[in-house]
Amino acid sequence: MEKKIRGTNHLLVENMIKIMNKRKLTKSAFADLIDFPEAKWNKISNGKQSLSVDELSIIAEKLQMREIDIFTYPDIYIDAGSVDINRDIKTQITVELKEDLKQQVLELVFGNKNLEILNK
Repeated sequence: MEKKIRGTNHLLVENMIKIMNKRKLTKSAFADLIDFPEAKWNKISNGKQSLSVDELSIIAEKLQMREIDIFTYPDIYIDAGSVDINRDIKTQITVELKEDLKQQVLELVFGNKNLEILNK
């Protein structure tokens, strides 16, 4: 009788099962997709066999995902160092106003002094 490697499935395997279910694939179809024999995928999904790093890379490629995104599934990993929280964010809005309200809104947004400069 085979023993489970861990008491419960590893997070990585649990996430691959979630991906399989999200894509509405059977165990057999998922094994075909990741190019593993069905028996091997059954052992992995039942916690009776572990994955190597190389196998994880193959699975990620077949799923068209990054390895880290399998670990963080359903979230996608974003490196905090790659996000510039101080970048300028520009917003554009278009509003149709009657002519009498237009001047009031522009004064409110830009202030009287700045509006005088803009109108020159």
